[in-house]
Amino acid sequence: MRSQGVYGQSLGDHFHLDDAPAIVTKTLKRSEVAVTHIKCRKPSLTSSIPPEDAYLVAYQIEDCIEHELWINGKGTGRLPFFGGQTSFYDLREDPTSFIGETSNCMMYYLPKSAMDMIAEEHGKRFGELEMRSDKPADDPVIAALSTTLMPAFANPEYASQLFLDHTTLAVANHIAHRYGGLHVIARAVAGGLSAKNERRAKEIIDANLTGEISLAELASHCGLSPRHFARAFKQSTGMPAHHWMVVRRCDRAKHLLRDTRLPISDIALACGFADQSHFTRTFSRIVGISPGAWRRRA
Repeated sequence: MRSQGVYGQSLGDHFHLDDAPAIVTKTLKRSEVAVTHIKCRKPSLTSSIPPEDAYLVAYQIEDCIEHELWINGKGTGRLPFFGGQTSFYDLREDPTSFIGETSNCMMYYLPKSAMDMIAEEHGKRFGELEMRSDKPADDPVIAALSTTLMPAFANPEYASQLFLDHTTLAVANHIAHRYGGLHVIARAVAGGLSAKNERRAKEIIDANLTGEISLAELASHCGLSPRHFARAFKQSTGMPAHHWMVVRRCDRAKHLLRDTRLPISDIALACGFADQSHFTRTFSRIVGISPGAWRRRA
């Protein structure tokens, strides 16, 4: 199935790739944000992308030295990209590239409608990204968030939708503020969630520990926008919603380790972890010791 926006296999086709995995979040009403892993291992000339009111923002995982770029048919000449750099493309300007060797990057699909909604939440108006396609940036925030997302492509079963929503939305917000001219003065969020909404959110998370629930769904149950909910939940509980879910999964695992004779592999699946290895790593990080050691102590 083809995606509607320029991400996933829809984007991969322009790079002549058979596989282009994508992470998609729909936390913004009427719009979506996505990130696609583009991995080229042979020379290629990308095909033209039909004009769209959207941006592609590419984070380079590896160096791409033999590279040329054309904007609206005008070439920029040799334009090497280095690992850790971020480049920006306006899809109204027909960007095409020649990749002379290999390229390994993550490409964020950011529709103008998504950027407008981010601006509206701050009472601002979004204009354009203030970056040139032939001038890559060294952005440590995009680098850190992209590095956090990378393992989700190799092991999607380990990443909850809550985590993916939080991280992709964080990238979109950072780009809107840093390169979209919003520059909002930070101010404290008063009050956090109401007692009723905090209780409701925690109950919904507990009821979905073995499945998936998105940030948008949690926010909707509380009558809030995903961005407002995310900030208020963290203020009320001291941690993001996806971290709260991981802690609650570990709490449920403690109960099963102490009060049942279930094998650790079965407990892992019963608590929403991908497998025993995933459970052991996460439990050890949160609790400080492995599930087997905790069971022996308990």
